Amino acid sequence: MKQSIRIFVGGLAVCTVTGCASKTDLYMVQDDVRELKQQTQQSGGESAEVYAEVQKLRDEIASLQGTIEEMRYNMAARENAARQAAFPDSAAIGVETVPFPVDGAAAVPETALPSNTAVAMSDSAAVTPDGASAVTTPDDTALFDAGLQSFQRYDYPSARKEFAALLSAYPQSALADDAQYYTAETYYNEKWYEKAILEYQLVIEKYPEGDKRPAAYFKQGLSFENIGDSTNARVRYKELRQLYPESNEASIVGQKLQ
Repeated sequence: MKQSIRIFVGGLAVCTVTGCASKTDLYMVQDDVRELKQQTQQSGGESAEVYAEVQKLRDEIASLQGTIEEMRYNMAARENAARQAAFPDSAAIGVETVPFPVDGAAAVPETALPSNTAVAMSDSAAVTPDGASAVTTPDDTALFDAGLQSFQRYDYPSARKEFAALLSAYPQSALADDAQYYTAETYYNEKWYEKAILEYQLVIEKYPEGDKRPAAYFKQGLSFENIGDSTNARVRYKELRQLYPESNEASIVGQKLQ
């Protein structure tokens, strides 16, 4: 099992960078979920070893995403330096440098302002000695909003990139569980239910106090149903009713368990 997950790490890392999923990626995830299903049946819902491996996989992908963001940051910084070298007068009048685009979004130049004009900046912004604005990483709210907008446009690959950037840069953010949940939702909406099951499990395991946990149990159960595994679907529904009996999701699954 551990060996198969290690192989899956390599395939999924490529998928994370390119924003696409090959047939090989799909088969790897299907094998991973098959093992998860077997261990769930044998242990009555407890799959600690598998969950630990999945969480480790997620952390490795987040690390890869952080490396990619750092490379893009450095490239943007070099471009800004070259631009200022070519047009030195722009720095003299206080023209702000252009922040690098996030996940392929087109950069929009800021309005040029005189150097003696006060400019409101976010807490994460920095100022260089010459008064120019330094390139900064968007805050967690900006990343989540961008991801949610992409999600609402059905642009799921872009949404996943924004949410992954948030989880990598701000793992302790109050929005982290929401970002993880919507990541799972992108796969569910794409009908890649095996991958959705693993992503919902991360919501359950990593954010035990998060408000998305009941929904994650419910949607994970639906995902199992959609791949024809009613046994594991019922396990998830029963856990949902036991842990969150007052939730809206629990009232819905009550009909399924009758």
